[in-house]
Amino acid sequence: MAATAALAAGAYGGSKAGGGIIIDGTTGTVVNIDPANQYDYDSFTVDLPIFEGLYGFPKGAKLAPVLATGCSHSKDLKTWTCNLRHNVKFSNGDPMTSADVKYSFDRVQKIKGDQGIWTLLTYLKSTVTKGPYTVVFHLTAPDSVWPYILSTNAGYVVDRQTFPATKILANTDTKDMVGTGPYQITKFTPGQQAVFTPNSHYWGAKPKNSGLIIDYYSKSSTMKLDLEKGSIDMAFQTFTPTEISAMKKEKSLSVHSAPGVSIRYLVFNVKRPPFNNLNVRKAIAYLFPRQVIANRVFHNTVTPLYSMVPQGLPGANKAYKSLYGGSPGVAKAKAAMKAAGVKTPLPITLWWTPTHYGDASADEYVEIQRALNASKLFKVTLKSAEWAQYSSALGKTYGAFQLGWFPDYPDADDYTVSFYQPKSFYNNGYADKHMNKLIAKERAAPTTSLRIKYLQQMQTLAAKTLPTIPYWQGNMIAVGRSNVGGIQGTLDATYYMRFWQISKS
Repeated sequence: MAATAALAAGAYGGSKAGGGIIIDGTTGTVVNIDPANQYDYDSFTVDLPIFEGLYGFPKGAKLAPVLATGCSHSKDLKTWTCNLRHNVKFSNGDPMTSADVKYSFDRVQKIKGDQGIWTLLTYLKSTVTKGPYTVVFHLTAPDSVWPYILSTNAGYVVDRQTFPATKILANTDTKDMVGTGPYQITKFTPGQQAVFTPNSHYWGAKPKNSGLIIDYYSKSSTMKLDLEKGSIDMAFQTFTPTEISAMKKEKSLSVHSAPGVSIRYLVFNVKRPPFNNLNVRKAIAYLFPRQVIANRVFHNTVTPLYSMVPQGLPGANKAYKSLYGGSPGVAKAKAAMKAAGVKTPLPITLWWTPTHYGDASADEYVEIQRALNASKLFKVTLKSAEWAQYSSALGKTYGAFQLGWFPDYPDADDYTVSFYQPKSFYNNGYADKHMNKLIAKERAAPTTSLRIKYLQQMQTLAAKTLPTIPYWQGNMIAVGRSNVGGIQGTLDATYYMRFWQISKS
């Protein structure tokens, strides 16, 4: 497996700095820039140009060393030794050493932020330095995917001189938001703008532009108008399907798309009535209108999804289709509700968030409401909240709620363990002894084929126990003006928007 190899250094390379400032638009919302409590995609998009991990995906979906030159592991996969790249500096000129790496990992584990990024380090027992350029990670259990974990923002290395040990930096404290990436952030105005300049101390190839600005929009329609006028150079996350179709016809714009592994799913708090009743969850699974959502809401720009693991990743299956069918089945849903022993139509509330996942979310949940109500088994009330409030209420207020997933790393492990381990980031109360055993076996598997076997068993068990219902998989899409180059080259299964590879003429 790639995850267990000591990969060669030198993944970065490229041309000299050039081009103008790239202005990007997004409808996203940033929660935390500080990587110790950052676990949403819009915040990740800001972090990616600033921070780096020991491993990463600098040139596509292949894992490669970044701040490390390589890592090796003990036979039992419980000890990982990583050698660091020499002469790396943070954007303020401070040298990066093993002490910063240890500080960064210790900090995530101490803070245990409410966004849940610390759950990626569940297996980490201790981080030890051996001289200025060697770090040893001691794990509580075998972990064949540890280099993938090192690529996530849970493993981003921060400057121990500027980041407090036990609290999160405020987003506006940009002078202290110091990383080793190709840019430094110089200004952040919540809900309005993030400004980046090239990191003069960057160890790798200089960006292909002279800076980056991300403008934040409350409506994709306004973002589309600014893109058409040339007020922004590109836009990433998120237009409606109708807007994308219209922009494909405009000569001044280019719509870039590549097969992606972003997903949408419904989460159940399995401890909260009525969703603590497995048969109620089964009835909803039998009724889910995947194809209707793909057709009516997304104009077939997304694909119905029948596992939390998207198609295209090794090990993906279609367990939900096997158990609940490819289209809604009212008769089976009625049987499940009868077994549940509840009075119908059962009043339930589904929560969704209006802008974080794009303006199409409203239509998406109207279709879900329509399908469940049409069965006469449910009476659905829809409620929504903006992301800052929404994300802080997960596991505390909502019984059933919308979430999306963008990969921490493009592997089926990230779409299973993240959701099914005890105390997962979304706090839905799910814990299954059989699942825990499968997770341990998968992480300890000595071969890829054996690991995939356990991943497929996890997917099947999840479909039976229903902590979530996955329902669509989407491509990675960005739109740029005709004078902007390099966008297509950064669209891949990692879902990394590598702004430093984008230029304009």
